[in-house]
Amino acid sequence: MAFTQFVVNGLLIGALFAAVAVGFALIWGVVDIINLAHGEMVMLGGYTSYWVLTLVTGNAEGSPLLFLVTIPVAILVLFGVGYALQRTLVSRVIGTDIFLTLLVTFGISIAIQQLALQAWSANPRSIQVSFADPSFTVAGLVVPKMKLVAFVGAIVLTAALYLFLQKTRTGRAIRAVSQNPEAAALVGIDVEHTRAVTFGVSSAIAGGVGAFIATILNIQPQMGLIYTLKSFVIVVFGGVGSIPGALVGGLLLGSVEELTAGFISSRWTLAVSFTLLIVLLVVKPQGLFGEGAEQ
Repeated sequence: MAFTQFVVNGLLIGALFAAVAVGFALIWGVVDIINLAHGEMVMLGGYTSYWVLTLVTGNAEGSPLLFLVTIPVAILVLFGVGYALQRTLVSRVIGTDIFLTLLVTFGISIAIQQLALQAWSANPRSIQVSFADPSFTVAGLVVPKMKLVAFVGAIVLTAALYLFLQKTRTGRAIRAVSQNPEAAALVGIDVEHTRAVTFGVSSAIAGGVGAFIATILNIQPQMGLIYTLKSFVIVVFGGVGSIPGALVGGLLLGSVEELTAGFISSRWTLAVSFTLLIVLLVVKPQGLFGEGAEQ
C-alpha cells in the first residue's frame, strides 16, 4: 500500500513537472536554445498568482474557484515576459555559439532571481486554497484535493499546447519554423515573430504551472533552478520535440522521486534521477519517444 501511495503522489506531482518540461522542449526545438531561465518563469507565475489573490482577498487565501481565476492572469503576464525577453535579448544570440546562448539565458535567470529577491525577499510563500475536506480516500489511498486539481490543470495545459500546435495557424507556423526556418521564411512566415511567440507560449505554460505549484509547495525567488534541471531530465527521458514523451517522462520522474523520498531519503531524489538519465543516455540516447540520435 505504501508503494502504491508513493506512486500516486508521484503521478500527481509528475504532471506538473511534465507541463513545465513541455515548454522547455518547445523552446529547445523551435528556437534551438537551452533556456536556463525557464525555471524562473515557473517562479514568476507562482508569484503572479500569489499577488493577484493577495490583491483581491487581502491575503493569499481563497476558494478553489477564486484561485483558478488567477491562472489566466499568470498565463497572460508570463506570455508577455517571454515574448519581450526573446525580442530584446534572446534573438540577438540565436544561431551563434551554444555557449553564448547558455551564458545569456543563465544571465537572464540570475537577473530575474535578484530582482525577485529585492522585490519580495527570500521568505517562502504559498497560496492557501480552502477546502471543506482537504483530501479524500479511494481504495485506501489518500488523494489531496489540491494536488488533484493541480494534476488536472497541468494535463489541461499540456493538452491545450498540443492542440494549439496541431490545430491553429500559429501552431503550424511554429512547427514549420522548427523544421526549417529558411523555408518557413520563404513562404511568408515571420520567423522572428514566431520564435518570440514560441518563447511567450513556453513561458505562459510555465507560469500557469507555477501558479498551481504555489498551492502545494512553497515558492521563493531561487526556486527556478530545480525546475530547469527537472525539465532537462524529462526532455531527455521523453525525447526532444515529443510532447507525449515529455508527459510520460514527467510522470516517470515524479514517481521515481516520490519512491526515492519515501523509501530512501528526499536528499537522494536528484541523484537517482540523474543516474537514470545517464543510464538512459547510454541505452537509448534518443529518449523514449525521440526521433533519431543524429537529429
